[in-house]
Parts: sequence; structure tokens; C-alpha cells
Amino acid sequence: MARAARRKARPTLAFAPARCRHRCAPASARRGAGRARVLRKAVVSGVVQPDVTRSAASAVLAAVAVAGAPLVFFLPGWVGALFVAMLVARGLTLSRGMGLPPRWLLALVVTVPVGLLWLSLNTLVGREGGVALFLLLLGFKALETHTLRDWQVLLALGFFLAATPLLFDQSPLAALWLMLTIASLTVAMAQLAGFSLHGGARAAGRAMALGLPLALLLFLLVPRLPGPLWNLPRSDNSATTGLAEEMAPGSIGRLIPNRAPAFTVVFDGRTPPPSARYWRVRVLDAFDGRAWRYADRVTTRESAVTGGEPLDYWLTATPDKGRLPALDWPIALPQGVRAAPGSLYQMAVPANEAVRIRGRSAGGRVLHEALSPAQRAFYLALPPGNPRTLAEARQSRAAAVSDSTWLKASLDRFRLQWFRYTLEPPPLAGDIVDGFLFETRAGFCEHYAGSLAFLARAAGIPSRVVVGYQGGEYNEVGRFWQVRSSDAHAWAELWLAEEGGWVRVDPTAAVSPERIEAGAAPTLPAARPSLPVVGAAAPDWLRGLEQRWMAARFGWEQWVVGFDAERQRALFAGLGLGQGVGVASVLRGLLAGGALALLPLLWWAWRRRSQAPPLVRAWRRLRHKLAVAGIRVQDSDGPLEMRSRAKSLPDDDFRRVEALLKAYVALRYRSRDADPAAERAWCRAVARLRLVKMRA
Repeated sequence: MARAARRKARPTLAFAPARCRHRCAPASARRGAGRARVLRKAVVSGVVQPDVTRSAASAVLAAVAVAGAPLVFFLPGWVGALFVAMLVARGLTLSRGMGLPPRWLLALVVTVPVGLLWLSLNTLVGREGGVALFLLLLGFKALETHTLRDWQVLLALGFFLAATPLLFDQSPLAALWLMLTIASLTVAMAQLAGFSLHGGARAAGRAMALGLPLALLLFLLVPRLPGPLWNLPRSDNSATTGLAEEMAPGSIGRLIPNRAPAFTVVFDGRTPPPSARYWRVRVLDAFDGRAWRYADRVTTRESAVTGGEPLDYWLTATPDKGRLPALDWPIALPQGVRAAPGSLYQMAVPANEAVRIRGRSAGGRVLHEALSPAQRAFYLALPPGNPRTLAEARQSRAAAVSDSTWLKASLDRFRLQWFRYTLEPPPLAGDIVDGFLFETRAGFCEHYAGSLAFLARAAGIPSRVVVGYQGGEYNEVGRFWQVRSSDAHAWAELWLAEEGGWVRVDPTAAVSPERIEAGAAPTLPAARPSLPVVGAAAPDWLRGLEQRWMAARFGWEQWVVGFDAERQRALFAGLGLGQGVGVASVLRGLLAGGALALLPLLWWAWRRRSQAPPLVRAWRRLRHKLAVAGIRVQDSDGPLEMRSRAKSLPDDDFRRVEALLKAYVALRYRSRDADPAAERAWCRAVARLRLVKMRA
């Protein structure tokens, strides 16, 4: 009695060893391979819940870790490290059979990181703040997870976590990782249901294979939203790549070693030469002595553009603070885009993800525009300093007969007076324009564009600086133009009285013409070692591999990420469903697609029946023969119910059926090992059975 009482009072472990579970399980349970066995039941809120095996709990933790792994590249480093540490800590407590941390420690672990997150991001909402908070809370949930319901909740939250990396990246690699994450979570869910690792993997594979057709169908047929699905506000503290808001010496040169894609372009018909592929992003019209920036003080009204043939193109890019590249000079506004001062493209609705627009450019070099006295004064304003440049500009303008002749002489000076185009110019201090023009004479595109704009203002010619991109690389695999961060460029625009408007002038072309024709990387020997391997000096096979990858990514962005309402309408029109995607079209598509989606389900059901054990297949055949003979048999009937229903058969038939049912009970429900010979004999007896069909 005392020993029994002690056994009853002994605390039960959360996870019983698998060896003990196997020995104590009944013979029928041991024969059911592919299922994990549990012994103890946990009582939670009066409800008896089955215990969770250690392997199933470990699978849930591993799947949640896979779901959160991509976020370490987008969130503060300490957030990802703490999340991993909490999962590892919970895994150690499982492996060593330790209990849960005390409540005061859990409360401390919750409050301190949340406070640090607030201090780090100044917010707990939005994309960065909200996802970081969710990641931390998920780690806290893992620390206090104990019962089956807790593990199920953690697994369900893992499916939500799997979608959060798409808020930051929608590349093909992100999609592949998402598929891996869903597979891991589904396997863990199967293990929670009692499957082994191998059985859970097979069940997860079947479930995903059966669900993919329906997912593809819904992707094609569900009406598209007018904006990006993942368009969440971006934290002001998050770092962004691209062109800076101002231009100072070195601000554009730092982008040249970066070959990351900036945007892609597909031209309709004629492709302009490199000397005409100038993509304007920002107009900088104020100089403070060190940097050029946009002052937003005057509003201009552009008029007609002359000197070129219109060009149509499709552009796919991620807006940089709402700005999109526009080919000089834009003459039409794409849908969802408004005009910004300086002939720029500005998103009408803020978006942080890639968008696809159709642009139209005049292709000319002159933008006719009349300046008011206030505008002219604004575009001539200069800060104090740089006396040598001021004197040189005024003297040269006095010697020139017109603004155009002065401009030609200034460009000849860059070309003939030993100016060098380099990514690593000497540092400039004090009057930087004087230092560049009269001392170092070595610089990058921002040096030349800024100096020419300063010279023009000093000579009495209105001017401004434009930053954007120039050139691009043609992808022969995908048949599109890829513009990279290394194609960032700056040039000047001068308002010439003879032309009656703004004229694009690129002084870099006077110093290094090959920069305009071939891009920046091949013209900068000093910078080449810092370029990535897949760059200008890379072997042909590696560049070909990169082009294939970029073509695959371009297709992904066009047909998956960029599958908008316009592309959906084109798809429906190609299928003969009309331009509009109405309710009737969606219903017709769902019915047709549903019929197609049933095919794998029917195949799976047939395969499941064909793979059943011989004893089960013979049992189904016996049930079918009884139904043919006129006996009403239910699928849920067991041997006893079937014997009762078979009493209406003729005596000889009933005795044969009764003998078969008794033998089936002995074969199916005995506790000893299976007898294959007896099972085969019973199956043959069922096959030979002939019953007299009863009259209705």
C-alpha cells in the first residue's frame, strides 16, 4: 500500500522516454508503425489532453526557427539573436527533462526586450517594429509552452511568422524558403498528431501536393487589389539603399561598387543608344557650399520637348521614397503616378515594393520652359566662397558671344586640361569647387556635374543638378535592360536662352566618353578589385549564369509579384473570358479549376484504396458482394452489424458469410502476430464467394 501510494504521489515527467513508451504500449499499438505513442494524459482546465512527445516538440521548435530565420537579415541583430536563444533554451529544457522557468523570470524576459525594442526603433508598430515585436513574443511563447494546446498555438503562430519575411523581400529565394518553411511546419503538425518523422514527412508532402493546384487557381482568379499586398509603412529608422537626398563629393561614387539591381526596363520597339538613356530620379537645385539638395521653393511648368522621337517602355522598380526613374524627358504620366517638380515621377500612393509602370519619353534633350524673374534668381543663387571659380566663370562668360559658346568652351576645358575621371579622388576641404577645378582636377560624376552647375550660375546661366542612372546592361536571356546601383550618375541641366529651355549637359562625357557608352565599372581600374565577382572582369560563364538568374528573377517579378489587375485582365482575355474579371467569370473559373483540382484528390483516393492491406481490400469486396445481393450495408458497419444484416440471406449463403465474418474477427482483432497464410486463405474464400441475389 505504501509503495502504491508513493507511486501515485510521484510527479510525472512532461516527456516519457521513447524506450519506456514502446515497452509499455500494447501489442496492437506497437504494430502500428509510423505513429508516436504517448502514455500520460495532462489535465488542463478540466479537459484531458494527450501528452506531447519530445520529438514532436523539437520538430515544432525547429520549424518555428526555420520560419523566423530570414528575419535576421531585416531586423536588429539582437532581436534575431534573442529569438534563437529562447528557442535553444526551450530545446535544452526538453532534452534534459527540466521544468519551465519561474514566472518572475518569464516576466523579466518579456518586459526588458520589449523596452529595448522601443528604445531601438522608437515604435512597436509598422513593418520593422511590429514584426520584431511578434518575433520576440513568439520566442516568449516557446519558453512557457507545455501542454498539447500550447504547442498547437505555437505551431499556428509559426504559420503567421512564415509570411512576415514577405514584408521585406518577395524574391524567388524568399518564395523557395517559404515553401521550405510551410513543409517544416506541416511535418511538425503531423508529428503533433502522432505521426513519426518519416510518416509526417509523407503526410505533409501529400497535403502540399494536393493543395498546390487550388493555391494556383486562387492566385489566378481572385481579383487583384489596387495596391501591393505587402505595402506597410516603413520605419523612419530603417536603412534604405539608392540615391541620397543630397549630392556631395563621394555620395554617388559609393554606389558604384554595388552591382545590386536598381530597376529593369523593356522598350517597346526602338531602343535608345546609351547617350540617350538618362534616367532622372531627383533634381537638386540649391547649393550650400558643400552639397547640392532639393530646396522645393519654386514651382515650374514644363512645356513641349523637342529634338527626339517618343519612346515607350515598361519599367519595374521599387520606389525610392516615392520616386521612380523616368527616361529623359517624360511626356506621359503612368497610372498611379503623378508629376513632381523637375519632370520627375512620384507615386500617387506610397509604396515600398516593386511596381510596374508604362512610361513614355520624348527622347529629346531640350525642355522648353519660360522662367519668371523669381525662378531665374533662384536658379542663379550661390553661397559665399569659391572666389577663383567665380572670377573664372565671369571672365569666360564675358569673352563668349552666347551661353552656348560659353558652354562649349567650359566642356573643352574639362576635356583638354588634364582632368581625370576616378572613383577615388583626393579629399576636398574648404572651397571644394575651387579645389577641384584648380588643384586636384580628379573626380567622379558628382564632381563634374556640381562644378559645371556652379560655373554656369557664376556666369549668369540658370542651372541645376540631376541625379539618377545612366546606361544599363542588356540581358539576352530575358530580353530586358538591367540598370544597377553601379549605373548611378549625375549630370547638369542649364537653361540656355538660345534654346529657350533646359538642356541636358553631361560634363562626364567630355572627360570620359567611355563611361557613357560602357558604364562606370570598366572605366575605373582602381575600383575594379572592390567589385563583386560577377562584374566587368568576371569570366563569361559566370556572367552568363548571372544573366540567367536575373532573367529568372525578372520573370518572377513580372508574372508573380507583378501579377496585377492589368495582367489578370490580359490573362482572362487570352482565355476568352472577356476583359473584365467579374463575379461570373470568377465563378466559372472556380468551377473549371475545381474540377481540375479534384483530379489529384481522386487519384489520391484511388491510390489509397489500392495500397490498402489485402485483408482490408478483401473486406471491402465482401461488403460489396453483400450489397449486390440486396443487403443494405453501411460503410461504418463492423462484423457484428454485418452479420445481423446478412440474416435475410438464404440459409446456405448466411452460413458461408457468418463463417467468413468469424474468421475475419479472428484475423483482424487477435493479439498474436499476423498469420499471412491464413489471411491469404480468407481473401481467396471471399473471392470465391457467390451469393444469390434476393428479390426486392
